Amino acid sequence: MSKPNKTVASSTTTADVKDDRKIKATNNNECENSTSVELTRPGQQIRPAISCEVAVGLVERLYGLKVLSVSELNSYYDHNFLVKIDPQSKGNPFVKDIWPHGYVLKVLNSMDTREDRIDAVHAVQRILSTKGFNCPQPILNIKGQDKSIEDIVYDLPIESDDKKSTAEFQESDAIRQGRHVVRLFIFVPGRLLVEVPYTPQLLLSLGRYICSLQKAIEGFSHPALEQFQNIWSLDSVPQLLGFTSAIGDHEKRRLIEDIVESYMKEVVPMKTRFQKGVIHGDFNEQNILVRKVSPPEGDDSSSSPQPGVENASSDQNEHEICGILDFAHSSLSFYLYDVAILIMYAMLDSKVVDFLDVGGYVLAGYMSVDDRTLNEAEFEALKVCVASRYAQSLTMGAYTHSLNPTNEYLLMSSKNGWTQLKTFWTTPKDQLYDRWRIIIDANRQ
Repeated sequence: MSKPNKTVASSTTTADVKDDRKIKATNNNECENSTSVELTRPGQQIRPAISCEVAVGLVERLYGLKVLSVSELNSYYDHNFLVKIDPQSKGNPFVKDIWPHGYVLKVLNSMDTREDRIDAVHAVQRILSTKGFNCPQPILNIKGQDKSIEDIVYDLPIESDDKKSTAEFQESDAIRQGRHVVRLFIFVPGRLLVEVPYTPQLLLSLGRYICSLQKAIEGFSHPALEQFQNIWSLDSVPQLLGFTSAIGDHEKRRLIEDIVESYMKEVVPMKTRFQKGVIHGDFNEQNILVRKVSPPEGDDSSSSPQPGVENASSDQNEHEICGILDFAHSSLSFYLYDVAILIMYAMLDSKVVDFLDVGGYVLAGYMSVDDRTLNEAEFEALKVCVASRYAQSLTMGAYTHSLNPTNEYLLMSSKNGWTQLKTFWTTPKDQLYDRWRIIIDANRQ
C-alpha cells in the first residue's frame, strides 16, 4: 500500500451526531467536530478525532464521490459516518451506480489499523455474502483499493498528560495518534434490533441466525483472526480489574470483581473443552438489522403460549433478521462466546419476554440448526460468560464515559444493566438453567 496521506482534523469535543437510523440526520453545514476517545488499556486514546467536514473530504478525495449529506453513527472504537452521495457522481470508475441508501465511511481506530487484520475481516464478510448473509461490503476507492491508510493530523493535540502545545505537537506524535485505515461500505438498510420488540419468535430466530452464521464460515481461518484479542474479547475479562476505578459505587465494583473471580475459576480451566471457530464477536442490539414480516395465512404459532412471556399482544408485529453489521471483533475463538454475548444484549432490552428466560429462547433456536448443541462444559460456563459480558459492557461504558462525558451512547447498557446483572448473578444457576430447559423442550421441532 502507498505511503499514508495526511488529513487535517479538528479536535473540538461535542456530543455525537447520529443518523436517522440511530437518532437523526444532519446536513454538511450542521455537522460539528467531535473527539470521543476509546481505549484498550487505561488512559489509551485510539478513537479517531475527526469532524463531519473532514469525513466529507475523505470521501470526495479518496472515492471521487460528491457528498450531499453526512451524519455520525454510534460507535465505541471507530468513527463512522453515514454519507449520501449525489446520484450523478461519476468520479470513481469502480462505482457504476450510486447506492440510493447511502454509504458508511468507517475511519478505523489506530489500534486496529493493521492491513492483515482488515484483509481477514473482509474475507469473512465476502464468504458470508456469497452464502446469502446480508453484511456490509467495502467499495473500491479511485485507486482500486478496498482501504487506504490516512494520517489524520489534528490541528490541536488530543488531550494528554503532558499537555503539549500545538507548536510542540510533532509529526511523529500525529502519526502515532492519527494513523487510521479509511474504508467506505454500502449502507445496509433495515431497522436496528433495539428498535423492535423481542418476541419469542424473534429470539428463536436470533439463535438460529448466529448458529447458521457460525456454520457458514466453519473451517475458515486466517493468522490475523487467530492472533486478535482486545478488551472486548471475553478472553480479556480479567483485564477489567484495571478499569473498575470508574465505577463509583462500591457494591457495583465488588459485583464486577466477583464475576471476574468466577470467570477465572469456572471458565478459564474449561477452555480446552470449548468448541472453536471463527466468531462474529459482537452480536449486540446495534449490530443486528431486522424487517417486519407477516406470518403465513393460518399460522398462529406466534400467538401460542410461551414460557416467560410478558406484555403479549395478539397484534404484536413479528420481525426477521435481514442483516448483520460490524465484524471488527471477529476472531478465531469459542462459539460459546458468541452465544453468551447475544444472550446478554438480548436480555438487556427484553420487554416482552422475562429477561431471565431470554437465554432459553436463544438456545432453543441455536440448537435447532442441524442438531447443533453446547457440550456439557460450555453449558456449565454459559452463565458466567453472560455475566462477564455484562461486566465488560458496564465497566468499559463507565470508564470511557468518564473520559468523554458528552457521549451518552457509552452508558446505554447501564440503564437496565446494573439491576439486571444483580438479579441474574444472584439467581442460582440450577434454577436459571431449569427455566431455560423448559423453554428449549417446549420449542423442540
